[in-house]
Amino acid sequence: MSARRSLRLPSGSLELIAGAPAIMGVVNLNAGSFSDREHLATPDAQLDRALRLAEAGAAVIDVGTDSGVTYRGPRPTSEQIADIDAVVGRMVDAGLTVSVDTYEPAIARAALALGAAIINDVSGLPDPRMAELAAEYDAALVILHTRTAPKTVDYHGYDDVVADVETFLRERVAVALAAGVHEESILLDPGIGYAKLPEDDLAVVRAYDRIAALGHPILSGVSRKYFAALITGSSPDVCLPETLATVEAVRGQPGIVRVHDVDEVRRYIAVRAVIDGTLPYPAYSLDDETSKWVRTDDA
Repeated sequence: MSARRSLRLPSGSLELIAGAPAIMGVVNLNAGSFSDREHLATPDAQLDRALRLAEAGAAVIDVGTDSGVTYRGPRPTSEQIADIDAVVGRMVDAGLTVSVDTYEPAIARAALALGAAIINDVSGLPDPRMAELAAEYDAALVILHTRTAPKTVDYHGYDDVVADVETFLRERVAVALAAGVHEESILLDPGIGYAKLPEDDLAVVRAYDRIAALGHPILSGVSRKYFAALITGSSPDVCLPETLATVEAVRGQPGIVRVHDVDEVRRYIAVRAVIDGTLPYPAYSLDDETSKWVRTDDA
Protein backbone atom coordinates (compact mmCIF):
# COMPACT_ATOMS: atom_id res chain seq x y z
CA MET A 1 0.00 0.00 0.00
CA SER A 2 1.36 3.37 -1.01
CA ALA A 3 2.04 5.88 1.74
CA ARG A 4 0.22 8.48 -0.35
CA ARG A 5 -3.09 8.57 -2.17
CA SER A 6 -4.76 11.25 -4.24
CA LEU A 7 -8.54 11.63 -3.92
CA ARG A 8 -9.97 12.99 -7.16
CA LEU A 9 -12.53 15.77 -6.68
CA PRO A 10 -14.63 17.76 -9.19
CA SER A 11 -12.02 20.51 -9.16
CA GLY A 12 -8.53 19.36 -8.19
CA SER A 13 -7.65 16.65 -5.71
CA LEU A 14 -6.98 16.04 -2.04
CA GLU A 15 -3.60 14.52 -1.21
CA LEU A 16 -3.78 11.91 1.54
CA ILE A 17 -0.70 10.82 3.48
CA ALA A 18 -0.23 7.80 5.72
CA GLY A 19 0.60 9.03 9.20
CA ALA A 20 -1.14 12.38 8.76
CA PRO A 21 -4.74 11.80 7.67
CA ALA A 22 -6.83 14.69 6.42
CA ILE A 23 -9.67 15.78 8.67
CA MET A 24 -13.37 15.87 7.86
CA GLY A 25 -15.35 18.13 10.18
CA VAL A 26 -19.00 17.47 10.95
CA VAL A 27 -21.80 20.02 10.56
CA ASN A 28 -25.25 18.60 11.26
CA LEU A 29 -28.20 20.58 9.94
CA ASN A 30 -30.66 18.53 12.00
CA ALA A 31 -31.24 18.41 15.72
CA GLY A 32 -31.12 14.65 16.12
CA SER A 33 -27.46 13.69 16.43
CA PHE A 34 -26.56 12.31 19.87
CA SER A 35 -22.92 13.33 19.29
CA ASP A 36 -23.61 17.07 18.98
CA ARG A 37 -23.14 19.26 22.03
CA GLU A 38 -25.42 21.93 20.55
CA HIS A 39 -27.90 22.21 17.72
CA LEU A 40 -27.05 24.71 14.99
CA ALA A 41 -30.53 26.07 14.42
CA THR A 42 -29.94 28.53 11.56
CA PRO A 43 -28.06 28.50 8.24
CA ASP A 44 -25.89 31.35 9.53
CA ALA A 45 -24.87 29.28 12.56
CA GLN A 46 -24.22 26.26 10.36
CA LEU A 47 -22.05 28.27 7.97
CA ASP A 48 -20.17 29.83 10.87
CA ARG A 49 -19.46 26.38 12.33
CA ALA A 50 -18.23 25.13 8.97
CA LEU A 51 -15.90 28.11 8.55
CA ARG A 52 -14.53 27.68 12.06
CA LEU A 53 -13.91 23.97 11.48
CA ALA A 54 -12.07 24.76 8.25
CA GLU A 55 -9.97 27.37 10.04
CA ALA A 56 -9.19 24.76 12.72
CA GLY A 57 -7.89 22.34 10.10
CA ALA A 58 -10.77 20.52 8.42
CA ALA A 59 -10.05 19.80 4.76
CA VAL A 60 -13.64 18.65 4.19
CA ILE A 61 -16.95 19.62 5.79
CA ASP A 62 -19.42 16.73 6.04
CA VAL A 63 -22.98 18.06 6.04
CA GLY A 64 -25.63 15.85 7.60
CA THR A 65 -29.35 16.44 7.15
CA ASP A 66 -30.65 13.56 9.27
CA SER A 67 -29.33 11.58 12.19
CA GLY A 68 -28.54 7.89 11.94
CA VAL A 69 -30.26 7.17 15.26
CA THR A 70 -32.67 4.26 15.08
CA TYR A 71 -35.18 5.39 17.70
CA ARG A 72 -36.70 7.97 15.35
CA GLY A 73 -37.82 7.71 11.74
CA PRO A 74 -36.28 9.69 8.87
CA ARG A 75 -37.01 13.37 8.36
CA PRO A 76 -39.10 14.22 5.29
CA THR A 77 -36.91 14.44 2.20
CA SER A 78 -38.32 17.87 1.37
CA GLU A 79 -37.14 19.24 4.75
CA GLN A 80 -33.67 17.83 4.22
CA ILE A 81 -33.40 19.34 0.74
CA ALA A 82 -34.59 22.70 2.09
CA ASP A 83 -31.77 22.57 4.65
CA ILE A 84 -29.29 21.75 1.88
CA ASP A 85 -30.55 24.61 -0.26
CA ALA A 86 -30.18 27.07 2.61
CA VAL A 87 -26.49 26.55 3.33
CA VAL A 88 -24.49 24.23 1.06
CA GLY A 89 -24.13 26.76 -1.75
CA ARG A 90 -22.91 29.33 0.77
CA MET A 91 -20.30 26.90 2.07
CA VAL A 92 -19.07 26.18 -1.45
CA ASP A 93 -18.97 29.89 -2.29
CA ALA A 94 -16.80 30.37 0.82
CA GLY A 95 -14.26 27.97 -0.65
CA LEU A 96 -15.09 24.91 1.44
CA THR A 97 -14.95 21.34 0.16
CA VAL A 98 -18.35 19.91 1.09
CA SER A 99 -19.44 16.32 1.54
CA VAL A 100 -23.11 15.36 1.90
CA ASP A 101 -23.89 12.62 4.43
CA THR A 102 -27.00 10.88 3.09
CA TYR A 103 -28.44 7.69 1.65
CA GLU A 104 -31.11 9.39 -0.48
CA PRO A 105 -30.33 10.16 -4.14
CA ALA A 106 -32.61 13.22 -4.17
CA ILE A 107 -30.71 14.78 -1.28
CA ALA A 108 -27.35 13.91 -2.80
CA ARG A 109 -28.39 15.51 -6.10
CA ALA A 110 -29.51 18.69 -4.36
CA ALA A 111 -26.12 19.04 -2.66
CA LEU A 112 -24.12 18.18 -5.78
CA ALA A 113 -26.05 20.73 -7.81
CA LEU A 114 -24.90 23.37 -5.33
CA GLY A 115 -21.26 22.33 -5.61
CA ALA A 116 -20.77 19.57 -3.04
CA ALA A 117 -17.73 17.47 -3.97
CA ILE A 118 -18.32 14.18 -2.12
CA ILE A 119 -21.28 11.85 -1.56
CA ASN A 120 -20.91 10.13 1.81
CA ASP A 121 -23.36 7.25 1.27
CA VAL A 122 -23.98 5.85 4.74
CA SER A 123 -26.22 3.04 3.44
CA GLY A 124 -23.50 0.97 1.74
CA LEU A 125 -24.51 1.74 -1.85
CA PRO A 126 -27.58 -0.52 -2.19
CA ASP A 127 -28.96 1.99 -4.70
CA PRO A 128 -26.67 2.33 -7.74
CA ARG A 129 -28.20 5.74 -8.44
CA MET A 130 -25.84 7.16 -5.81
CA ALA A 131 -22.86 5.97 -7.85
CA GLU A 132 -24.47 7.26 -11.04
CA LEU A 133 -24.84 10.69 -9.43
CA ALA A 134 -21.19 10.69 -8.37
CA ALA A 135 -20.21 9.87 -11.94
CA GLU A 136 -22.55 12.52 -13.39
CA TYR A 137 -21.09 15.28 -11.21
CA ASP A 138 -17.53 13.89 -11.23
CA ALA A 139 -17.79 13.74 -7.44
CA ALA A 140 -16.00 11.50 -4.99
CA LEU A 141 -17.99 8.68 -3.43
CA VAL A 142 -17.71 7.16 0.05
CA ILE A 143 -18.72 3.50 0.20
CA LEU A 144 -19.52 2.40 3.75
CA HIS A 145 -19.74 -1.15 5.04
CA THR A 146 -23.07 -2.01 6.62
CA ARG A 147 -25.34 -5.02 6.33
CA THR A 148 -28.32 -3.18 7.80
CA ALA A 149 -30.67 -0.65 6.21
CA PRO A 150 -30.58 2.90 7.62
CA LYS A 151 -32.77 3.62 10.63
CA THR A 152 -33.05 -0.05 11.60
CA VAL A 153 -31.47 -2.10 14.39
CA ASP A 154 -29.88 -5.39 13.33
CA TYR A 155 -26.53 -6.47 14.72
CA HIS A 156 -25.49 -8.76 11.92
CA GLY A 157 -23.80 -11.93 13.10
CA TYR A 158 -20.33 -12.23 11.57
CA ASP A 159 -18.19 -15.34 11.43
CA ASP A 160 -15.32 -13.06 10.36
CA VAL A 161 -16.26 -9.39 10.36
CA VAL A 162 -13.05 -8.23 8.67
CA ALA A 163 -13.46 -10.70 5.82
CA ASP A 164 -17.05 -9.54 5.42
CA VAL A 165 -15.92 -5.90 5.22
CA GLU A 166 -13.37 -6.81 2.55
CA THR A 167 -15.87 -8.80 0.46
CA PHE A 168 -18.62 -6.20 0.77
CA LEU A 169 -16.40 -3.28 -0.18
CA ARG A 170 -14.94 -5.12 -3.18
CA GLU A 171 -18.46 -5.80 -4.46
CA ARG A 172 -19.62 -2.21 -3.98
CA VAL A 173 -16.49 -0.79 -5.60
CA ALA A 174 -17.31 -2.88 -8.66
CA VAL A 175 -20.81 -1.36 -8.70
CA ALA A 176 -19.37 2.16 -8.47
CA LEU A 177 -16.85 1.60 -11.24
CA ALA A 178 -19.52 0.09 -13.49
CA ALA A 179 -21.61 3.23 -12.95
CA GLY A 180 -18.74 5.39 -14.16
CA VAL A 181 -17.18 6.58 -10.90
CA HIS A 182 -13.49 7.29 -11.37
CA GLU A 183 -11.11 4.85 -9.69
CA GLU A 184 -9.41 7.69 -7.79
CA SER A 185 -12.74 9.15 -6.61
CA ILE A 186 -13.60 6.26 -4.28
CA LEU A 187 -13.18 6.29 -0.50
CA LEU A 188 -13.83 3.21 1.63
CA ASP A 189 -15.43 3.47 5.08
CA PRO A 190 -15.19 0.27 7.16
CA GLY A 191 -18.36 1.34 8.99
CA ILE A 192 -17.30 1.62 12.61
CA GLY A 193 -20.52 1.70 14.64
CA TYR A 194 -22.75 0.55 11.79
CA ALA A 195 -24.61 -2.70 12.57
CA LYS A 196 -21.63 -4.05 14.47
CA LEU A 197 -21.13 -5.12 18.05
CA PRO A 198 -18.34 -3.32 19.94
CA GLU A 199 -15.99 -6.27 19.54
CA ASP A 200 -16.69 -6.22 15.78
CA ASP A 201 -15.71 -2.54 15.64
CA LEU A 202 -12.51 -3.32 17.52
CA ALA A 203 -11.63 -6.13 15.12
CA VAL A 204 -12.15 -3.83 12.11
CA VAL A 205 -10.07 -1.02 13.62
CA ARG A 206 -7.25 -3.51 14.19
CA ALA A 207 -7.42 -4.56 10.52
CA TYR A 208 -7.18 -1.22 8.70
CA ASP A 209 -4.10 -2.42 6.82
CA ARG A 210 -6.25 -5.11 5.20
CA ILE A 211 -8.93 -2.57 4.24
CA ALA A 212 -6.29 -0.24 2.79
CA ALA A 213 -4.93 -3.12 0.73
CA LEU A 214 -8.13 -2.98 -1.32
CA GLY A 215 -6.49 -0.06 -3.11
CA HIS A 216 -8.51 2.98 -2.07
CA PRO A 217 -8.04 5.55 0.69
CA ILE A 218 -10.09 5.12 3.84
CA LEU A 219 -12.64 7.43 5.40
CA SER A 220 -12.69 6.54 9.07
CA GLY A 221 -15.55 7.68 11.27
CA VAL A 222 -13.77 7.38 14.59
CA SER A 223 -15.29 10.27 16.52
CA ARG A 224 -17.07 9.62 19.82
CA LYS A 225 -17.66 5.95 19.08
CA TYR A 226 -19.52 3.63 21.43
CA PHE A 227 -16.99 0.78 21.29
CA ALA A 228 -14.24 3.08 22.60
CA ALA A 229 -16.45 4.76 25.20
CA LEU A 230 -17.39 1.35 26.60
CA ILE A 231 -13.75 0.73 27.45
CA THR A 232 -13.58 3.80 29.68
CA GLY A 233 -17.20 4.26 30.73
CA SER A 234 -17.34 7.63 28.99
CA SER A 235 -20.19 9.29 27.09
CA PRO A 236 -20.23 10.83 23.59
CA ASP A 237 -20.05 14.46 24.70
CA VAL A 238 -16.85 13.94 26.75
CA CYS A 239 -15.13 11.37 24.54
CA LEU A 240 -12.10 13.27 23.21
CA PRO A 241 -9.39 10.99 24.67
CA GLU A 242 -11.19 7.97 23.26
CA THR A 243 -11.47 9.68 19.87
CA LEU A 244 -7.73 10.49 19.87
CA ALA A 245 -6.86 6.90 20.73
CA THR A 246 -9.00 5.64 17.86
CA VAL A 247 -7.48 8.18 15.48
CA GLU A 248 -4.05 6.85 16.44
CA ALA A 249 -5.17 3.29 15.73
CA VAL A 250 -6.11 4.17 12.12
CA ARG A 251 -3.57 6.91 11.45
CA GLY A 252 -1.12 4.69 9.59
CA GLN A 253 -3.21 4.46 6.42
CA PRO A 254 -3.69 7.26 3.87
CA GLY A 255 -7.17 8.64 4.27
CA ILE A 256 -9.50 10.95 6.15
CA VAL A 257 -10.72 10.91 9.75
CA ARG A 258 -14.25 12.19 10.30
CA VAL A 259 -14.40 13.93 13.67
CA HIS A 260 -16.30 16.52 15.68
CA ASP A 261 -13.30 17.87 17.64
CA VAL A 262 -11.35 19.17 14.65
CA ASP A 263 -8.86 21.46 16.36
CA GLU A 264 -7.85 18.93 19.01
CA VAL A 265 -7.50 16.12 16.45
CA ARG A 266 -5.46 18.34 14.11
CA ARG A 267 -3.04 19.20 16.90
CA TYR A 268 -2.74 15.57 17.94
CA ILE A 269 -2.08 14.38 14.39
CA ALA A 270 0.46 17.15 13.80
CA VAL A 271 2.56 16.23 16.83
CA ARG A 272 2.38 12.48 16.20
CA ALA A 273 3.26 12.97 12.51
CA VAL A 274 6.34 15.02 13.38
CA ILE A 275 7.44 12.55 16.07
CA ASP A 276 7.33 9.61 13.65
CA GLY A 277 8.89 11.58 10.80
CA THR A 278 5.84 11.75 8.52
CA LEU A 279 5.98 15.55 8.58
CA PRO A 280 8.99 17.84 9.09
CA TYR A 281 9.50 19.94 12.18
CA PRO A 282 7.97 23.38 11.51
CA ALA A 283 10.13 26.45 11.07
CA TYR A 284 10.45 28.68 14.11
CA SER A 285 12.40 31.65 15.41
CA LEU A 286 14.01 32.03 18.81
CA ASP A 287 13.15 35.72 18.54
CA ASP A 288 9.44 34.92 18.61
CA GLU A 289 8.42 35.74 22.16
CA THR A 290 5.17 33.80 21.86
CA SER A 291 7.08 30.53 21.50
CA LYS A 292 9.21 30.99 24.63
CA TRP A 293 7.62 29.02 27.40
CA VAL A 294 10.79 28.90 29.57
CA ARG A 295 11.17 32.05 31.68
CA THR A 296 14.58 33.74 31.52
CA ASP A 297 14.24 36.13 34.49
CA ASP A 298 14.87 35.33 38.13
CA ALA A 299 11.22 35.28 39.13
